[in-house]
Amino acid sequence: MNSQWNEKNLNELYEFSSGLSKPSEEFGFGFPFLSFKTIFYNYYIDDELDELVNSTKKEQKTHSIKKGDVFLTRTSETLDELGMSCVALKDYPEATFNGFTKRLRPKYKKIIYPLYACYYFRSSIFRKYVDSMAIMTTRASLNNNILSKLPIFFPSYDEQKKIGYLLHNLSLKIELNKKINNHLENYVKYTFNSYFNKFLPFQEQKFVDSEYGFIPEGWQIGQIGDYCSIKSGFAFKSKWWQEDGIKVIKIKDINQGSIDFSDCSCVSEENTSKANEFKVQGGDLLIAMTGATLGKFSVVPKTDESLYVNQRVGKFFLGDNPLKSLPFIWGLLNQRRIHDEIINRGQGSAQPNVSPTDIMTIEIILPPKSVIDMFNTKFQPVFNLIINNMYEIDKLSKLRDVLLPKLMSGEINVSQVNYDLE
Repeated sequence: MNSQWNEKNLNELYEFSSGLSKPSEEFGFGFPFLSFKTIFYNYYIDDELDELVNSTKKEQKTHSIKKGDVFLTRTSETLDELGMSCVALKDYPEATFNGFTKRLRPKYKKIIYPLYACYYFRSSIFRKYVDSMAIMTTRASLNNNILSKLPIFFPSYDEQKKIGYLLHNLSLKIELNKKINNHLENYVKYTFNSYFNKFLPFQEQKFVDSEYGFIPEGWQIGQIGDYCSIKSGFAFKSKWWQEDGIKVIKIKDINQGSIDFSDCSCVSEENTSKANEFKVQGGDLLIAMTGATLGKFSVVPKTDESLYVNQRVGKFFLGDNPLKSLPFIWGLLNQRRIHDEIINRGQGSAQPNVSPTDIMTIEIILPPKSVIDMFNTKFQPVFNLIINNMYEIDKLSKLRDVLLPKLMSGEINVSQVNYDLE
């Protein structure tokens, strides 16, 4: 830590307060509410709170949210979920916050800059102190006594501004890319629905009856396997796993719409020699075939790393250039009927589980190849953009994660940085 920085215990700079506790029937209407989930997943509070609680004026005053307030999760099942932070960058009139969190309200003005607090409390420096001091009984918890002993390190207010804005600008670009991708994905979903469920571009054609209702003449009832094949990933042996090396995507790494490479398990390059079929590239489509993540799927973003898929992760085989065939199958998997069928076929055992055949034999309305090709051609550029945005999100997130501890420890000096902070 930079010797010229200040060090204080949190109780010297903040007042601690617990949040609002209410029975479940008091939620869903009333006034703005900051939930545990929002605090857990966000560096700072969005402009608008989208959850509501039936709170009184007295409760709103006692559990208010003002600019500069820091919110920490005070109890959780595991230490990893404890002390996660979220900061208010403005006042939120009539809002209250969750009872399983602590509010840290600044005692003084212009000591800790709110954007600096956003990133300090999420840094590995602060997390290290939380982990070392937290009480672990049946649940991990933080009380006022522990909070009083936790330190905060900070440079001058002007330097805090520079650090905060630097990291915040990276975060804003990451969030912008995510929003762009969300809009693009919604556009694909909307168009898929209008083409292949409502048949809007084909209304002038003759329609014929089928088990799924009237469909354009020349279309048929087929199966997913008529369009593409799926194989379960390579069975990497448990003794091969190591800390560094070639990354292997497991089912835990697949979230709906994204893949988290940061915590992937690794094997040595020699242990991938027989797994070439399961090497993945940008544009490949993967699906989780077992456990709590069953049915979740994601497109692999463009990446500079070698990546493979482990067993129980299904890889869709869409040809040498998967992007050419990706839009149609991606649209199919976003259909509620298809998702529910995958889940239903996975039931019947202690661990939900499907095979590639279970997925490939799901019935679909299958248009002629010319119609599918038209849709794929229309949306391939859209998926190119989505994949490039995912790549940029990954790069910016890694840059932020590298910069964060270096900036928060003073290893990178920003005192000479000059730019408009207003």
